[in-house]
Amino acid sequence: MTVATGDAHAGSGGPARPADRWVLRMRHASGPPDPLLRLVCVPYAGGGAAVYHGWAERLPGAVEPWAVRMPGRDARLHEPPRTDLVATAGELADALAPSLTEPYAFFGHSLGAFLAFETVRALRRRGVREPVLLAVSARNPPQQRTYTGSVHRLPDDEYLDVLDRRYGAIPPLLREDAQMRALYLPILRADTTMLETYRYVPGPPLGCPVLAYGGAEDPETTAATLGAWAEVTGAGCTTAVLPGGHFFLAPSREPLLAHLTDELLRALVP
Repeated sequence: MTVATGDAHAGSGGPARPADRWVLRMRHASGPPDPLLRLVCVPYAGGGAAVYHGWAERLPGAVEPWAVRMPGRDARLHEPPRTDLVATAGELADALAPSLTEPYAFFGHSLGAFLAFETVRALRRRGVREPVLLAVSARNPPQQRTYTGSVHRLPDDEYLDVLDRRYGAIPPLLREDAQMRALYLPILRADTTMLETYRYVPGPPLGCPVLAYGGAEDPETTAATLGAWAEVTGAGCTTAVLPGGHFFLAPSREPLLAHLTDELLRALVP
């Protein structure tokens, strides 16, 4: 059983925290009241906090997952989705900074990998100590500029065709149901815009280690390209390749979380 806290915290009489709008805190019912580590989990393009449903039960009680709720979805459906990745990372950093007084780590999948990376950099600029670990998944490092393009400008049907050929993850309902398309397509297109218009600006290397995951059948990443995340940190980079394609996050969840647990607990050791 997972106990989720977030907006409910503000509604229960306690003061709202800046992070409540941006994260859903997921805690296992049997976990300790004061976890040792907060794991901020950033979703992939088009995804919401539900991407990380079930993680609290599979992570040790000492680790509390915080699922990021992006504008335009989940409890923030009334907000316009964002299209500027660096600006969005700055917003997330502003919201998280007051709450990150204890050890924390980041995990980001696909687009979420870049968002996690830029949020860590934005937090550092705001004087927040760096995470114990930055885990990135299904995304080559930002300095390679692999993802420039104009797919986000294509007409709807052509846009969905390209994404389906590239990732194989477009549900038929999105094509067949007009209401679903009207609701979901602007979110997906905004996230694609965020990815394709993002430009990495070189800066001081991170002081935290990076852990880069990839799918063995993902045509976009290899062990070598994932290893190039080492260029953005001075604390070392390790890689792990798991079964599956670009969205190995779901089918390989058990081995992923077992490996991630080991790395998080290791990172907590001084």
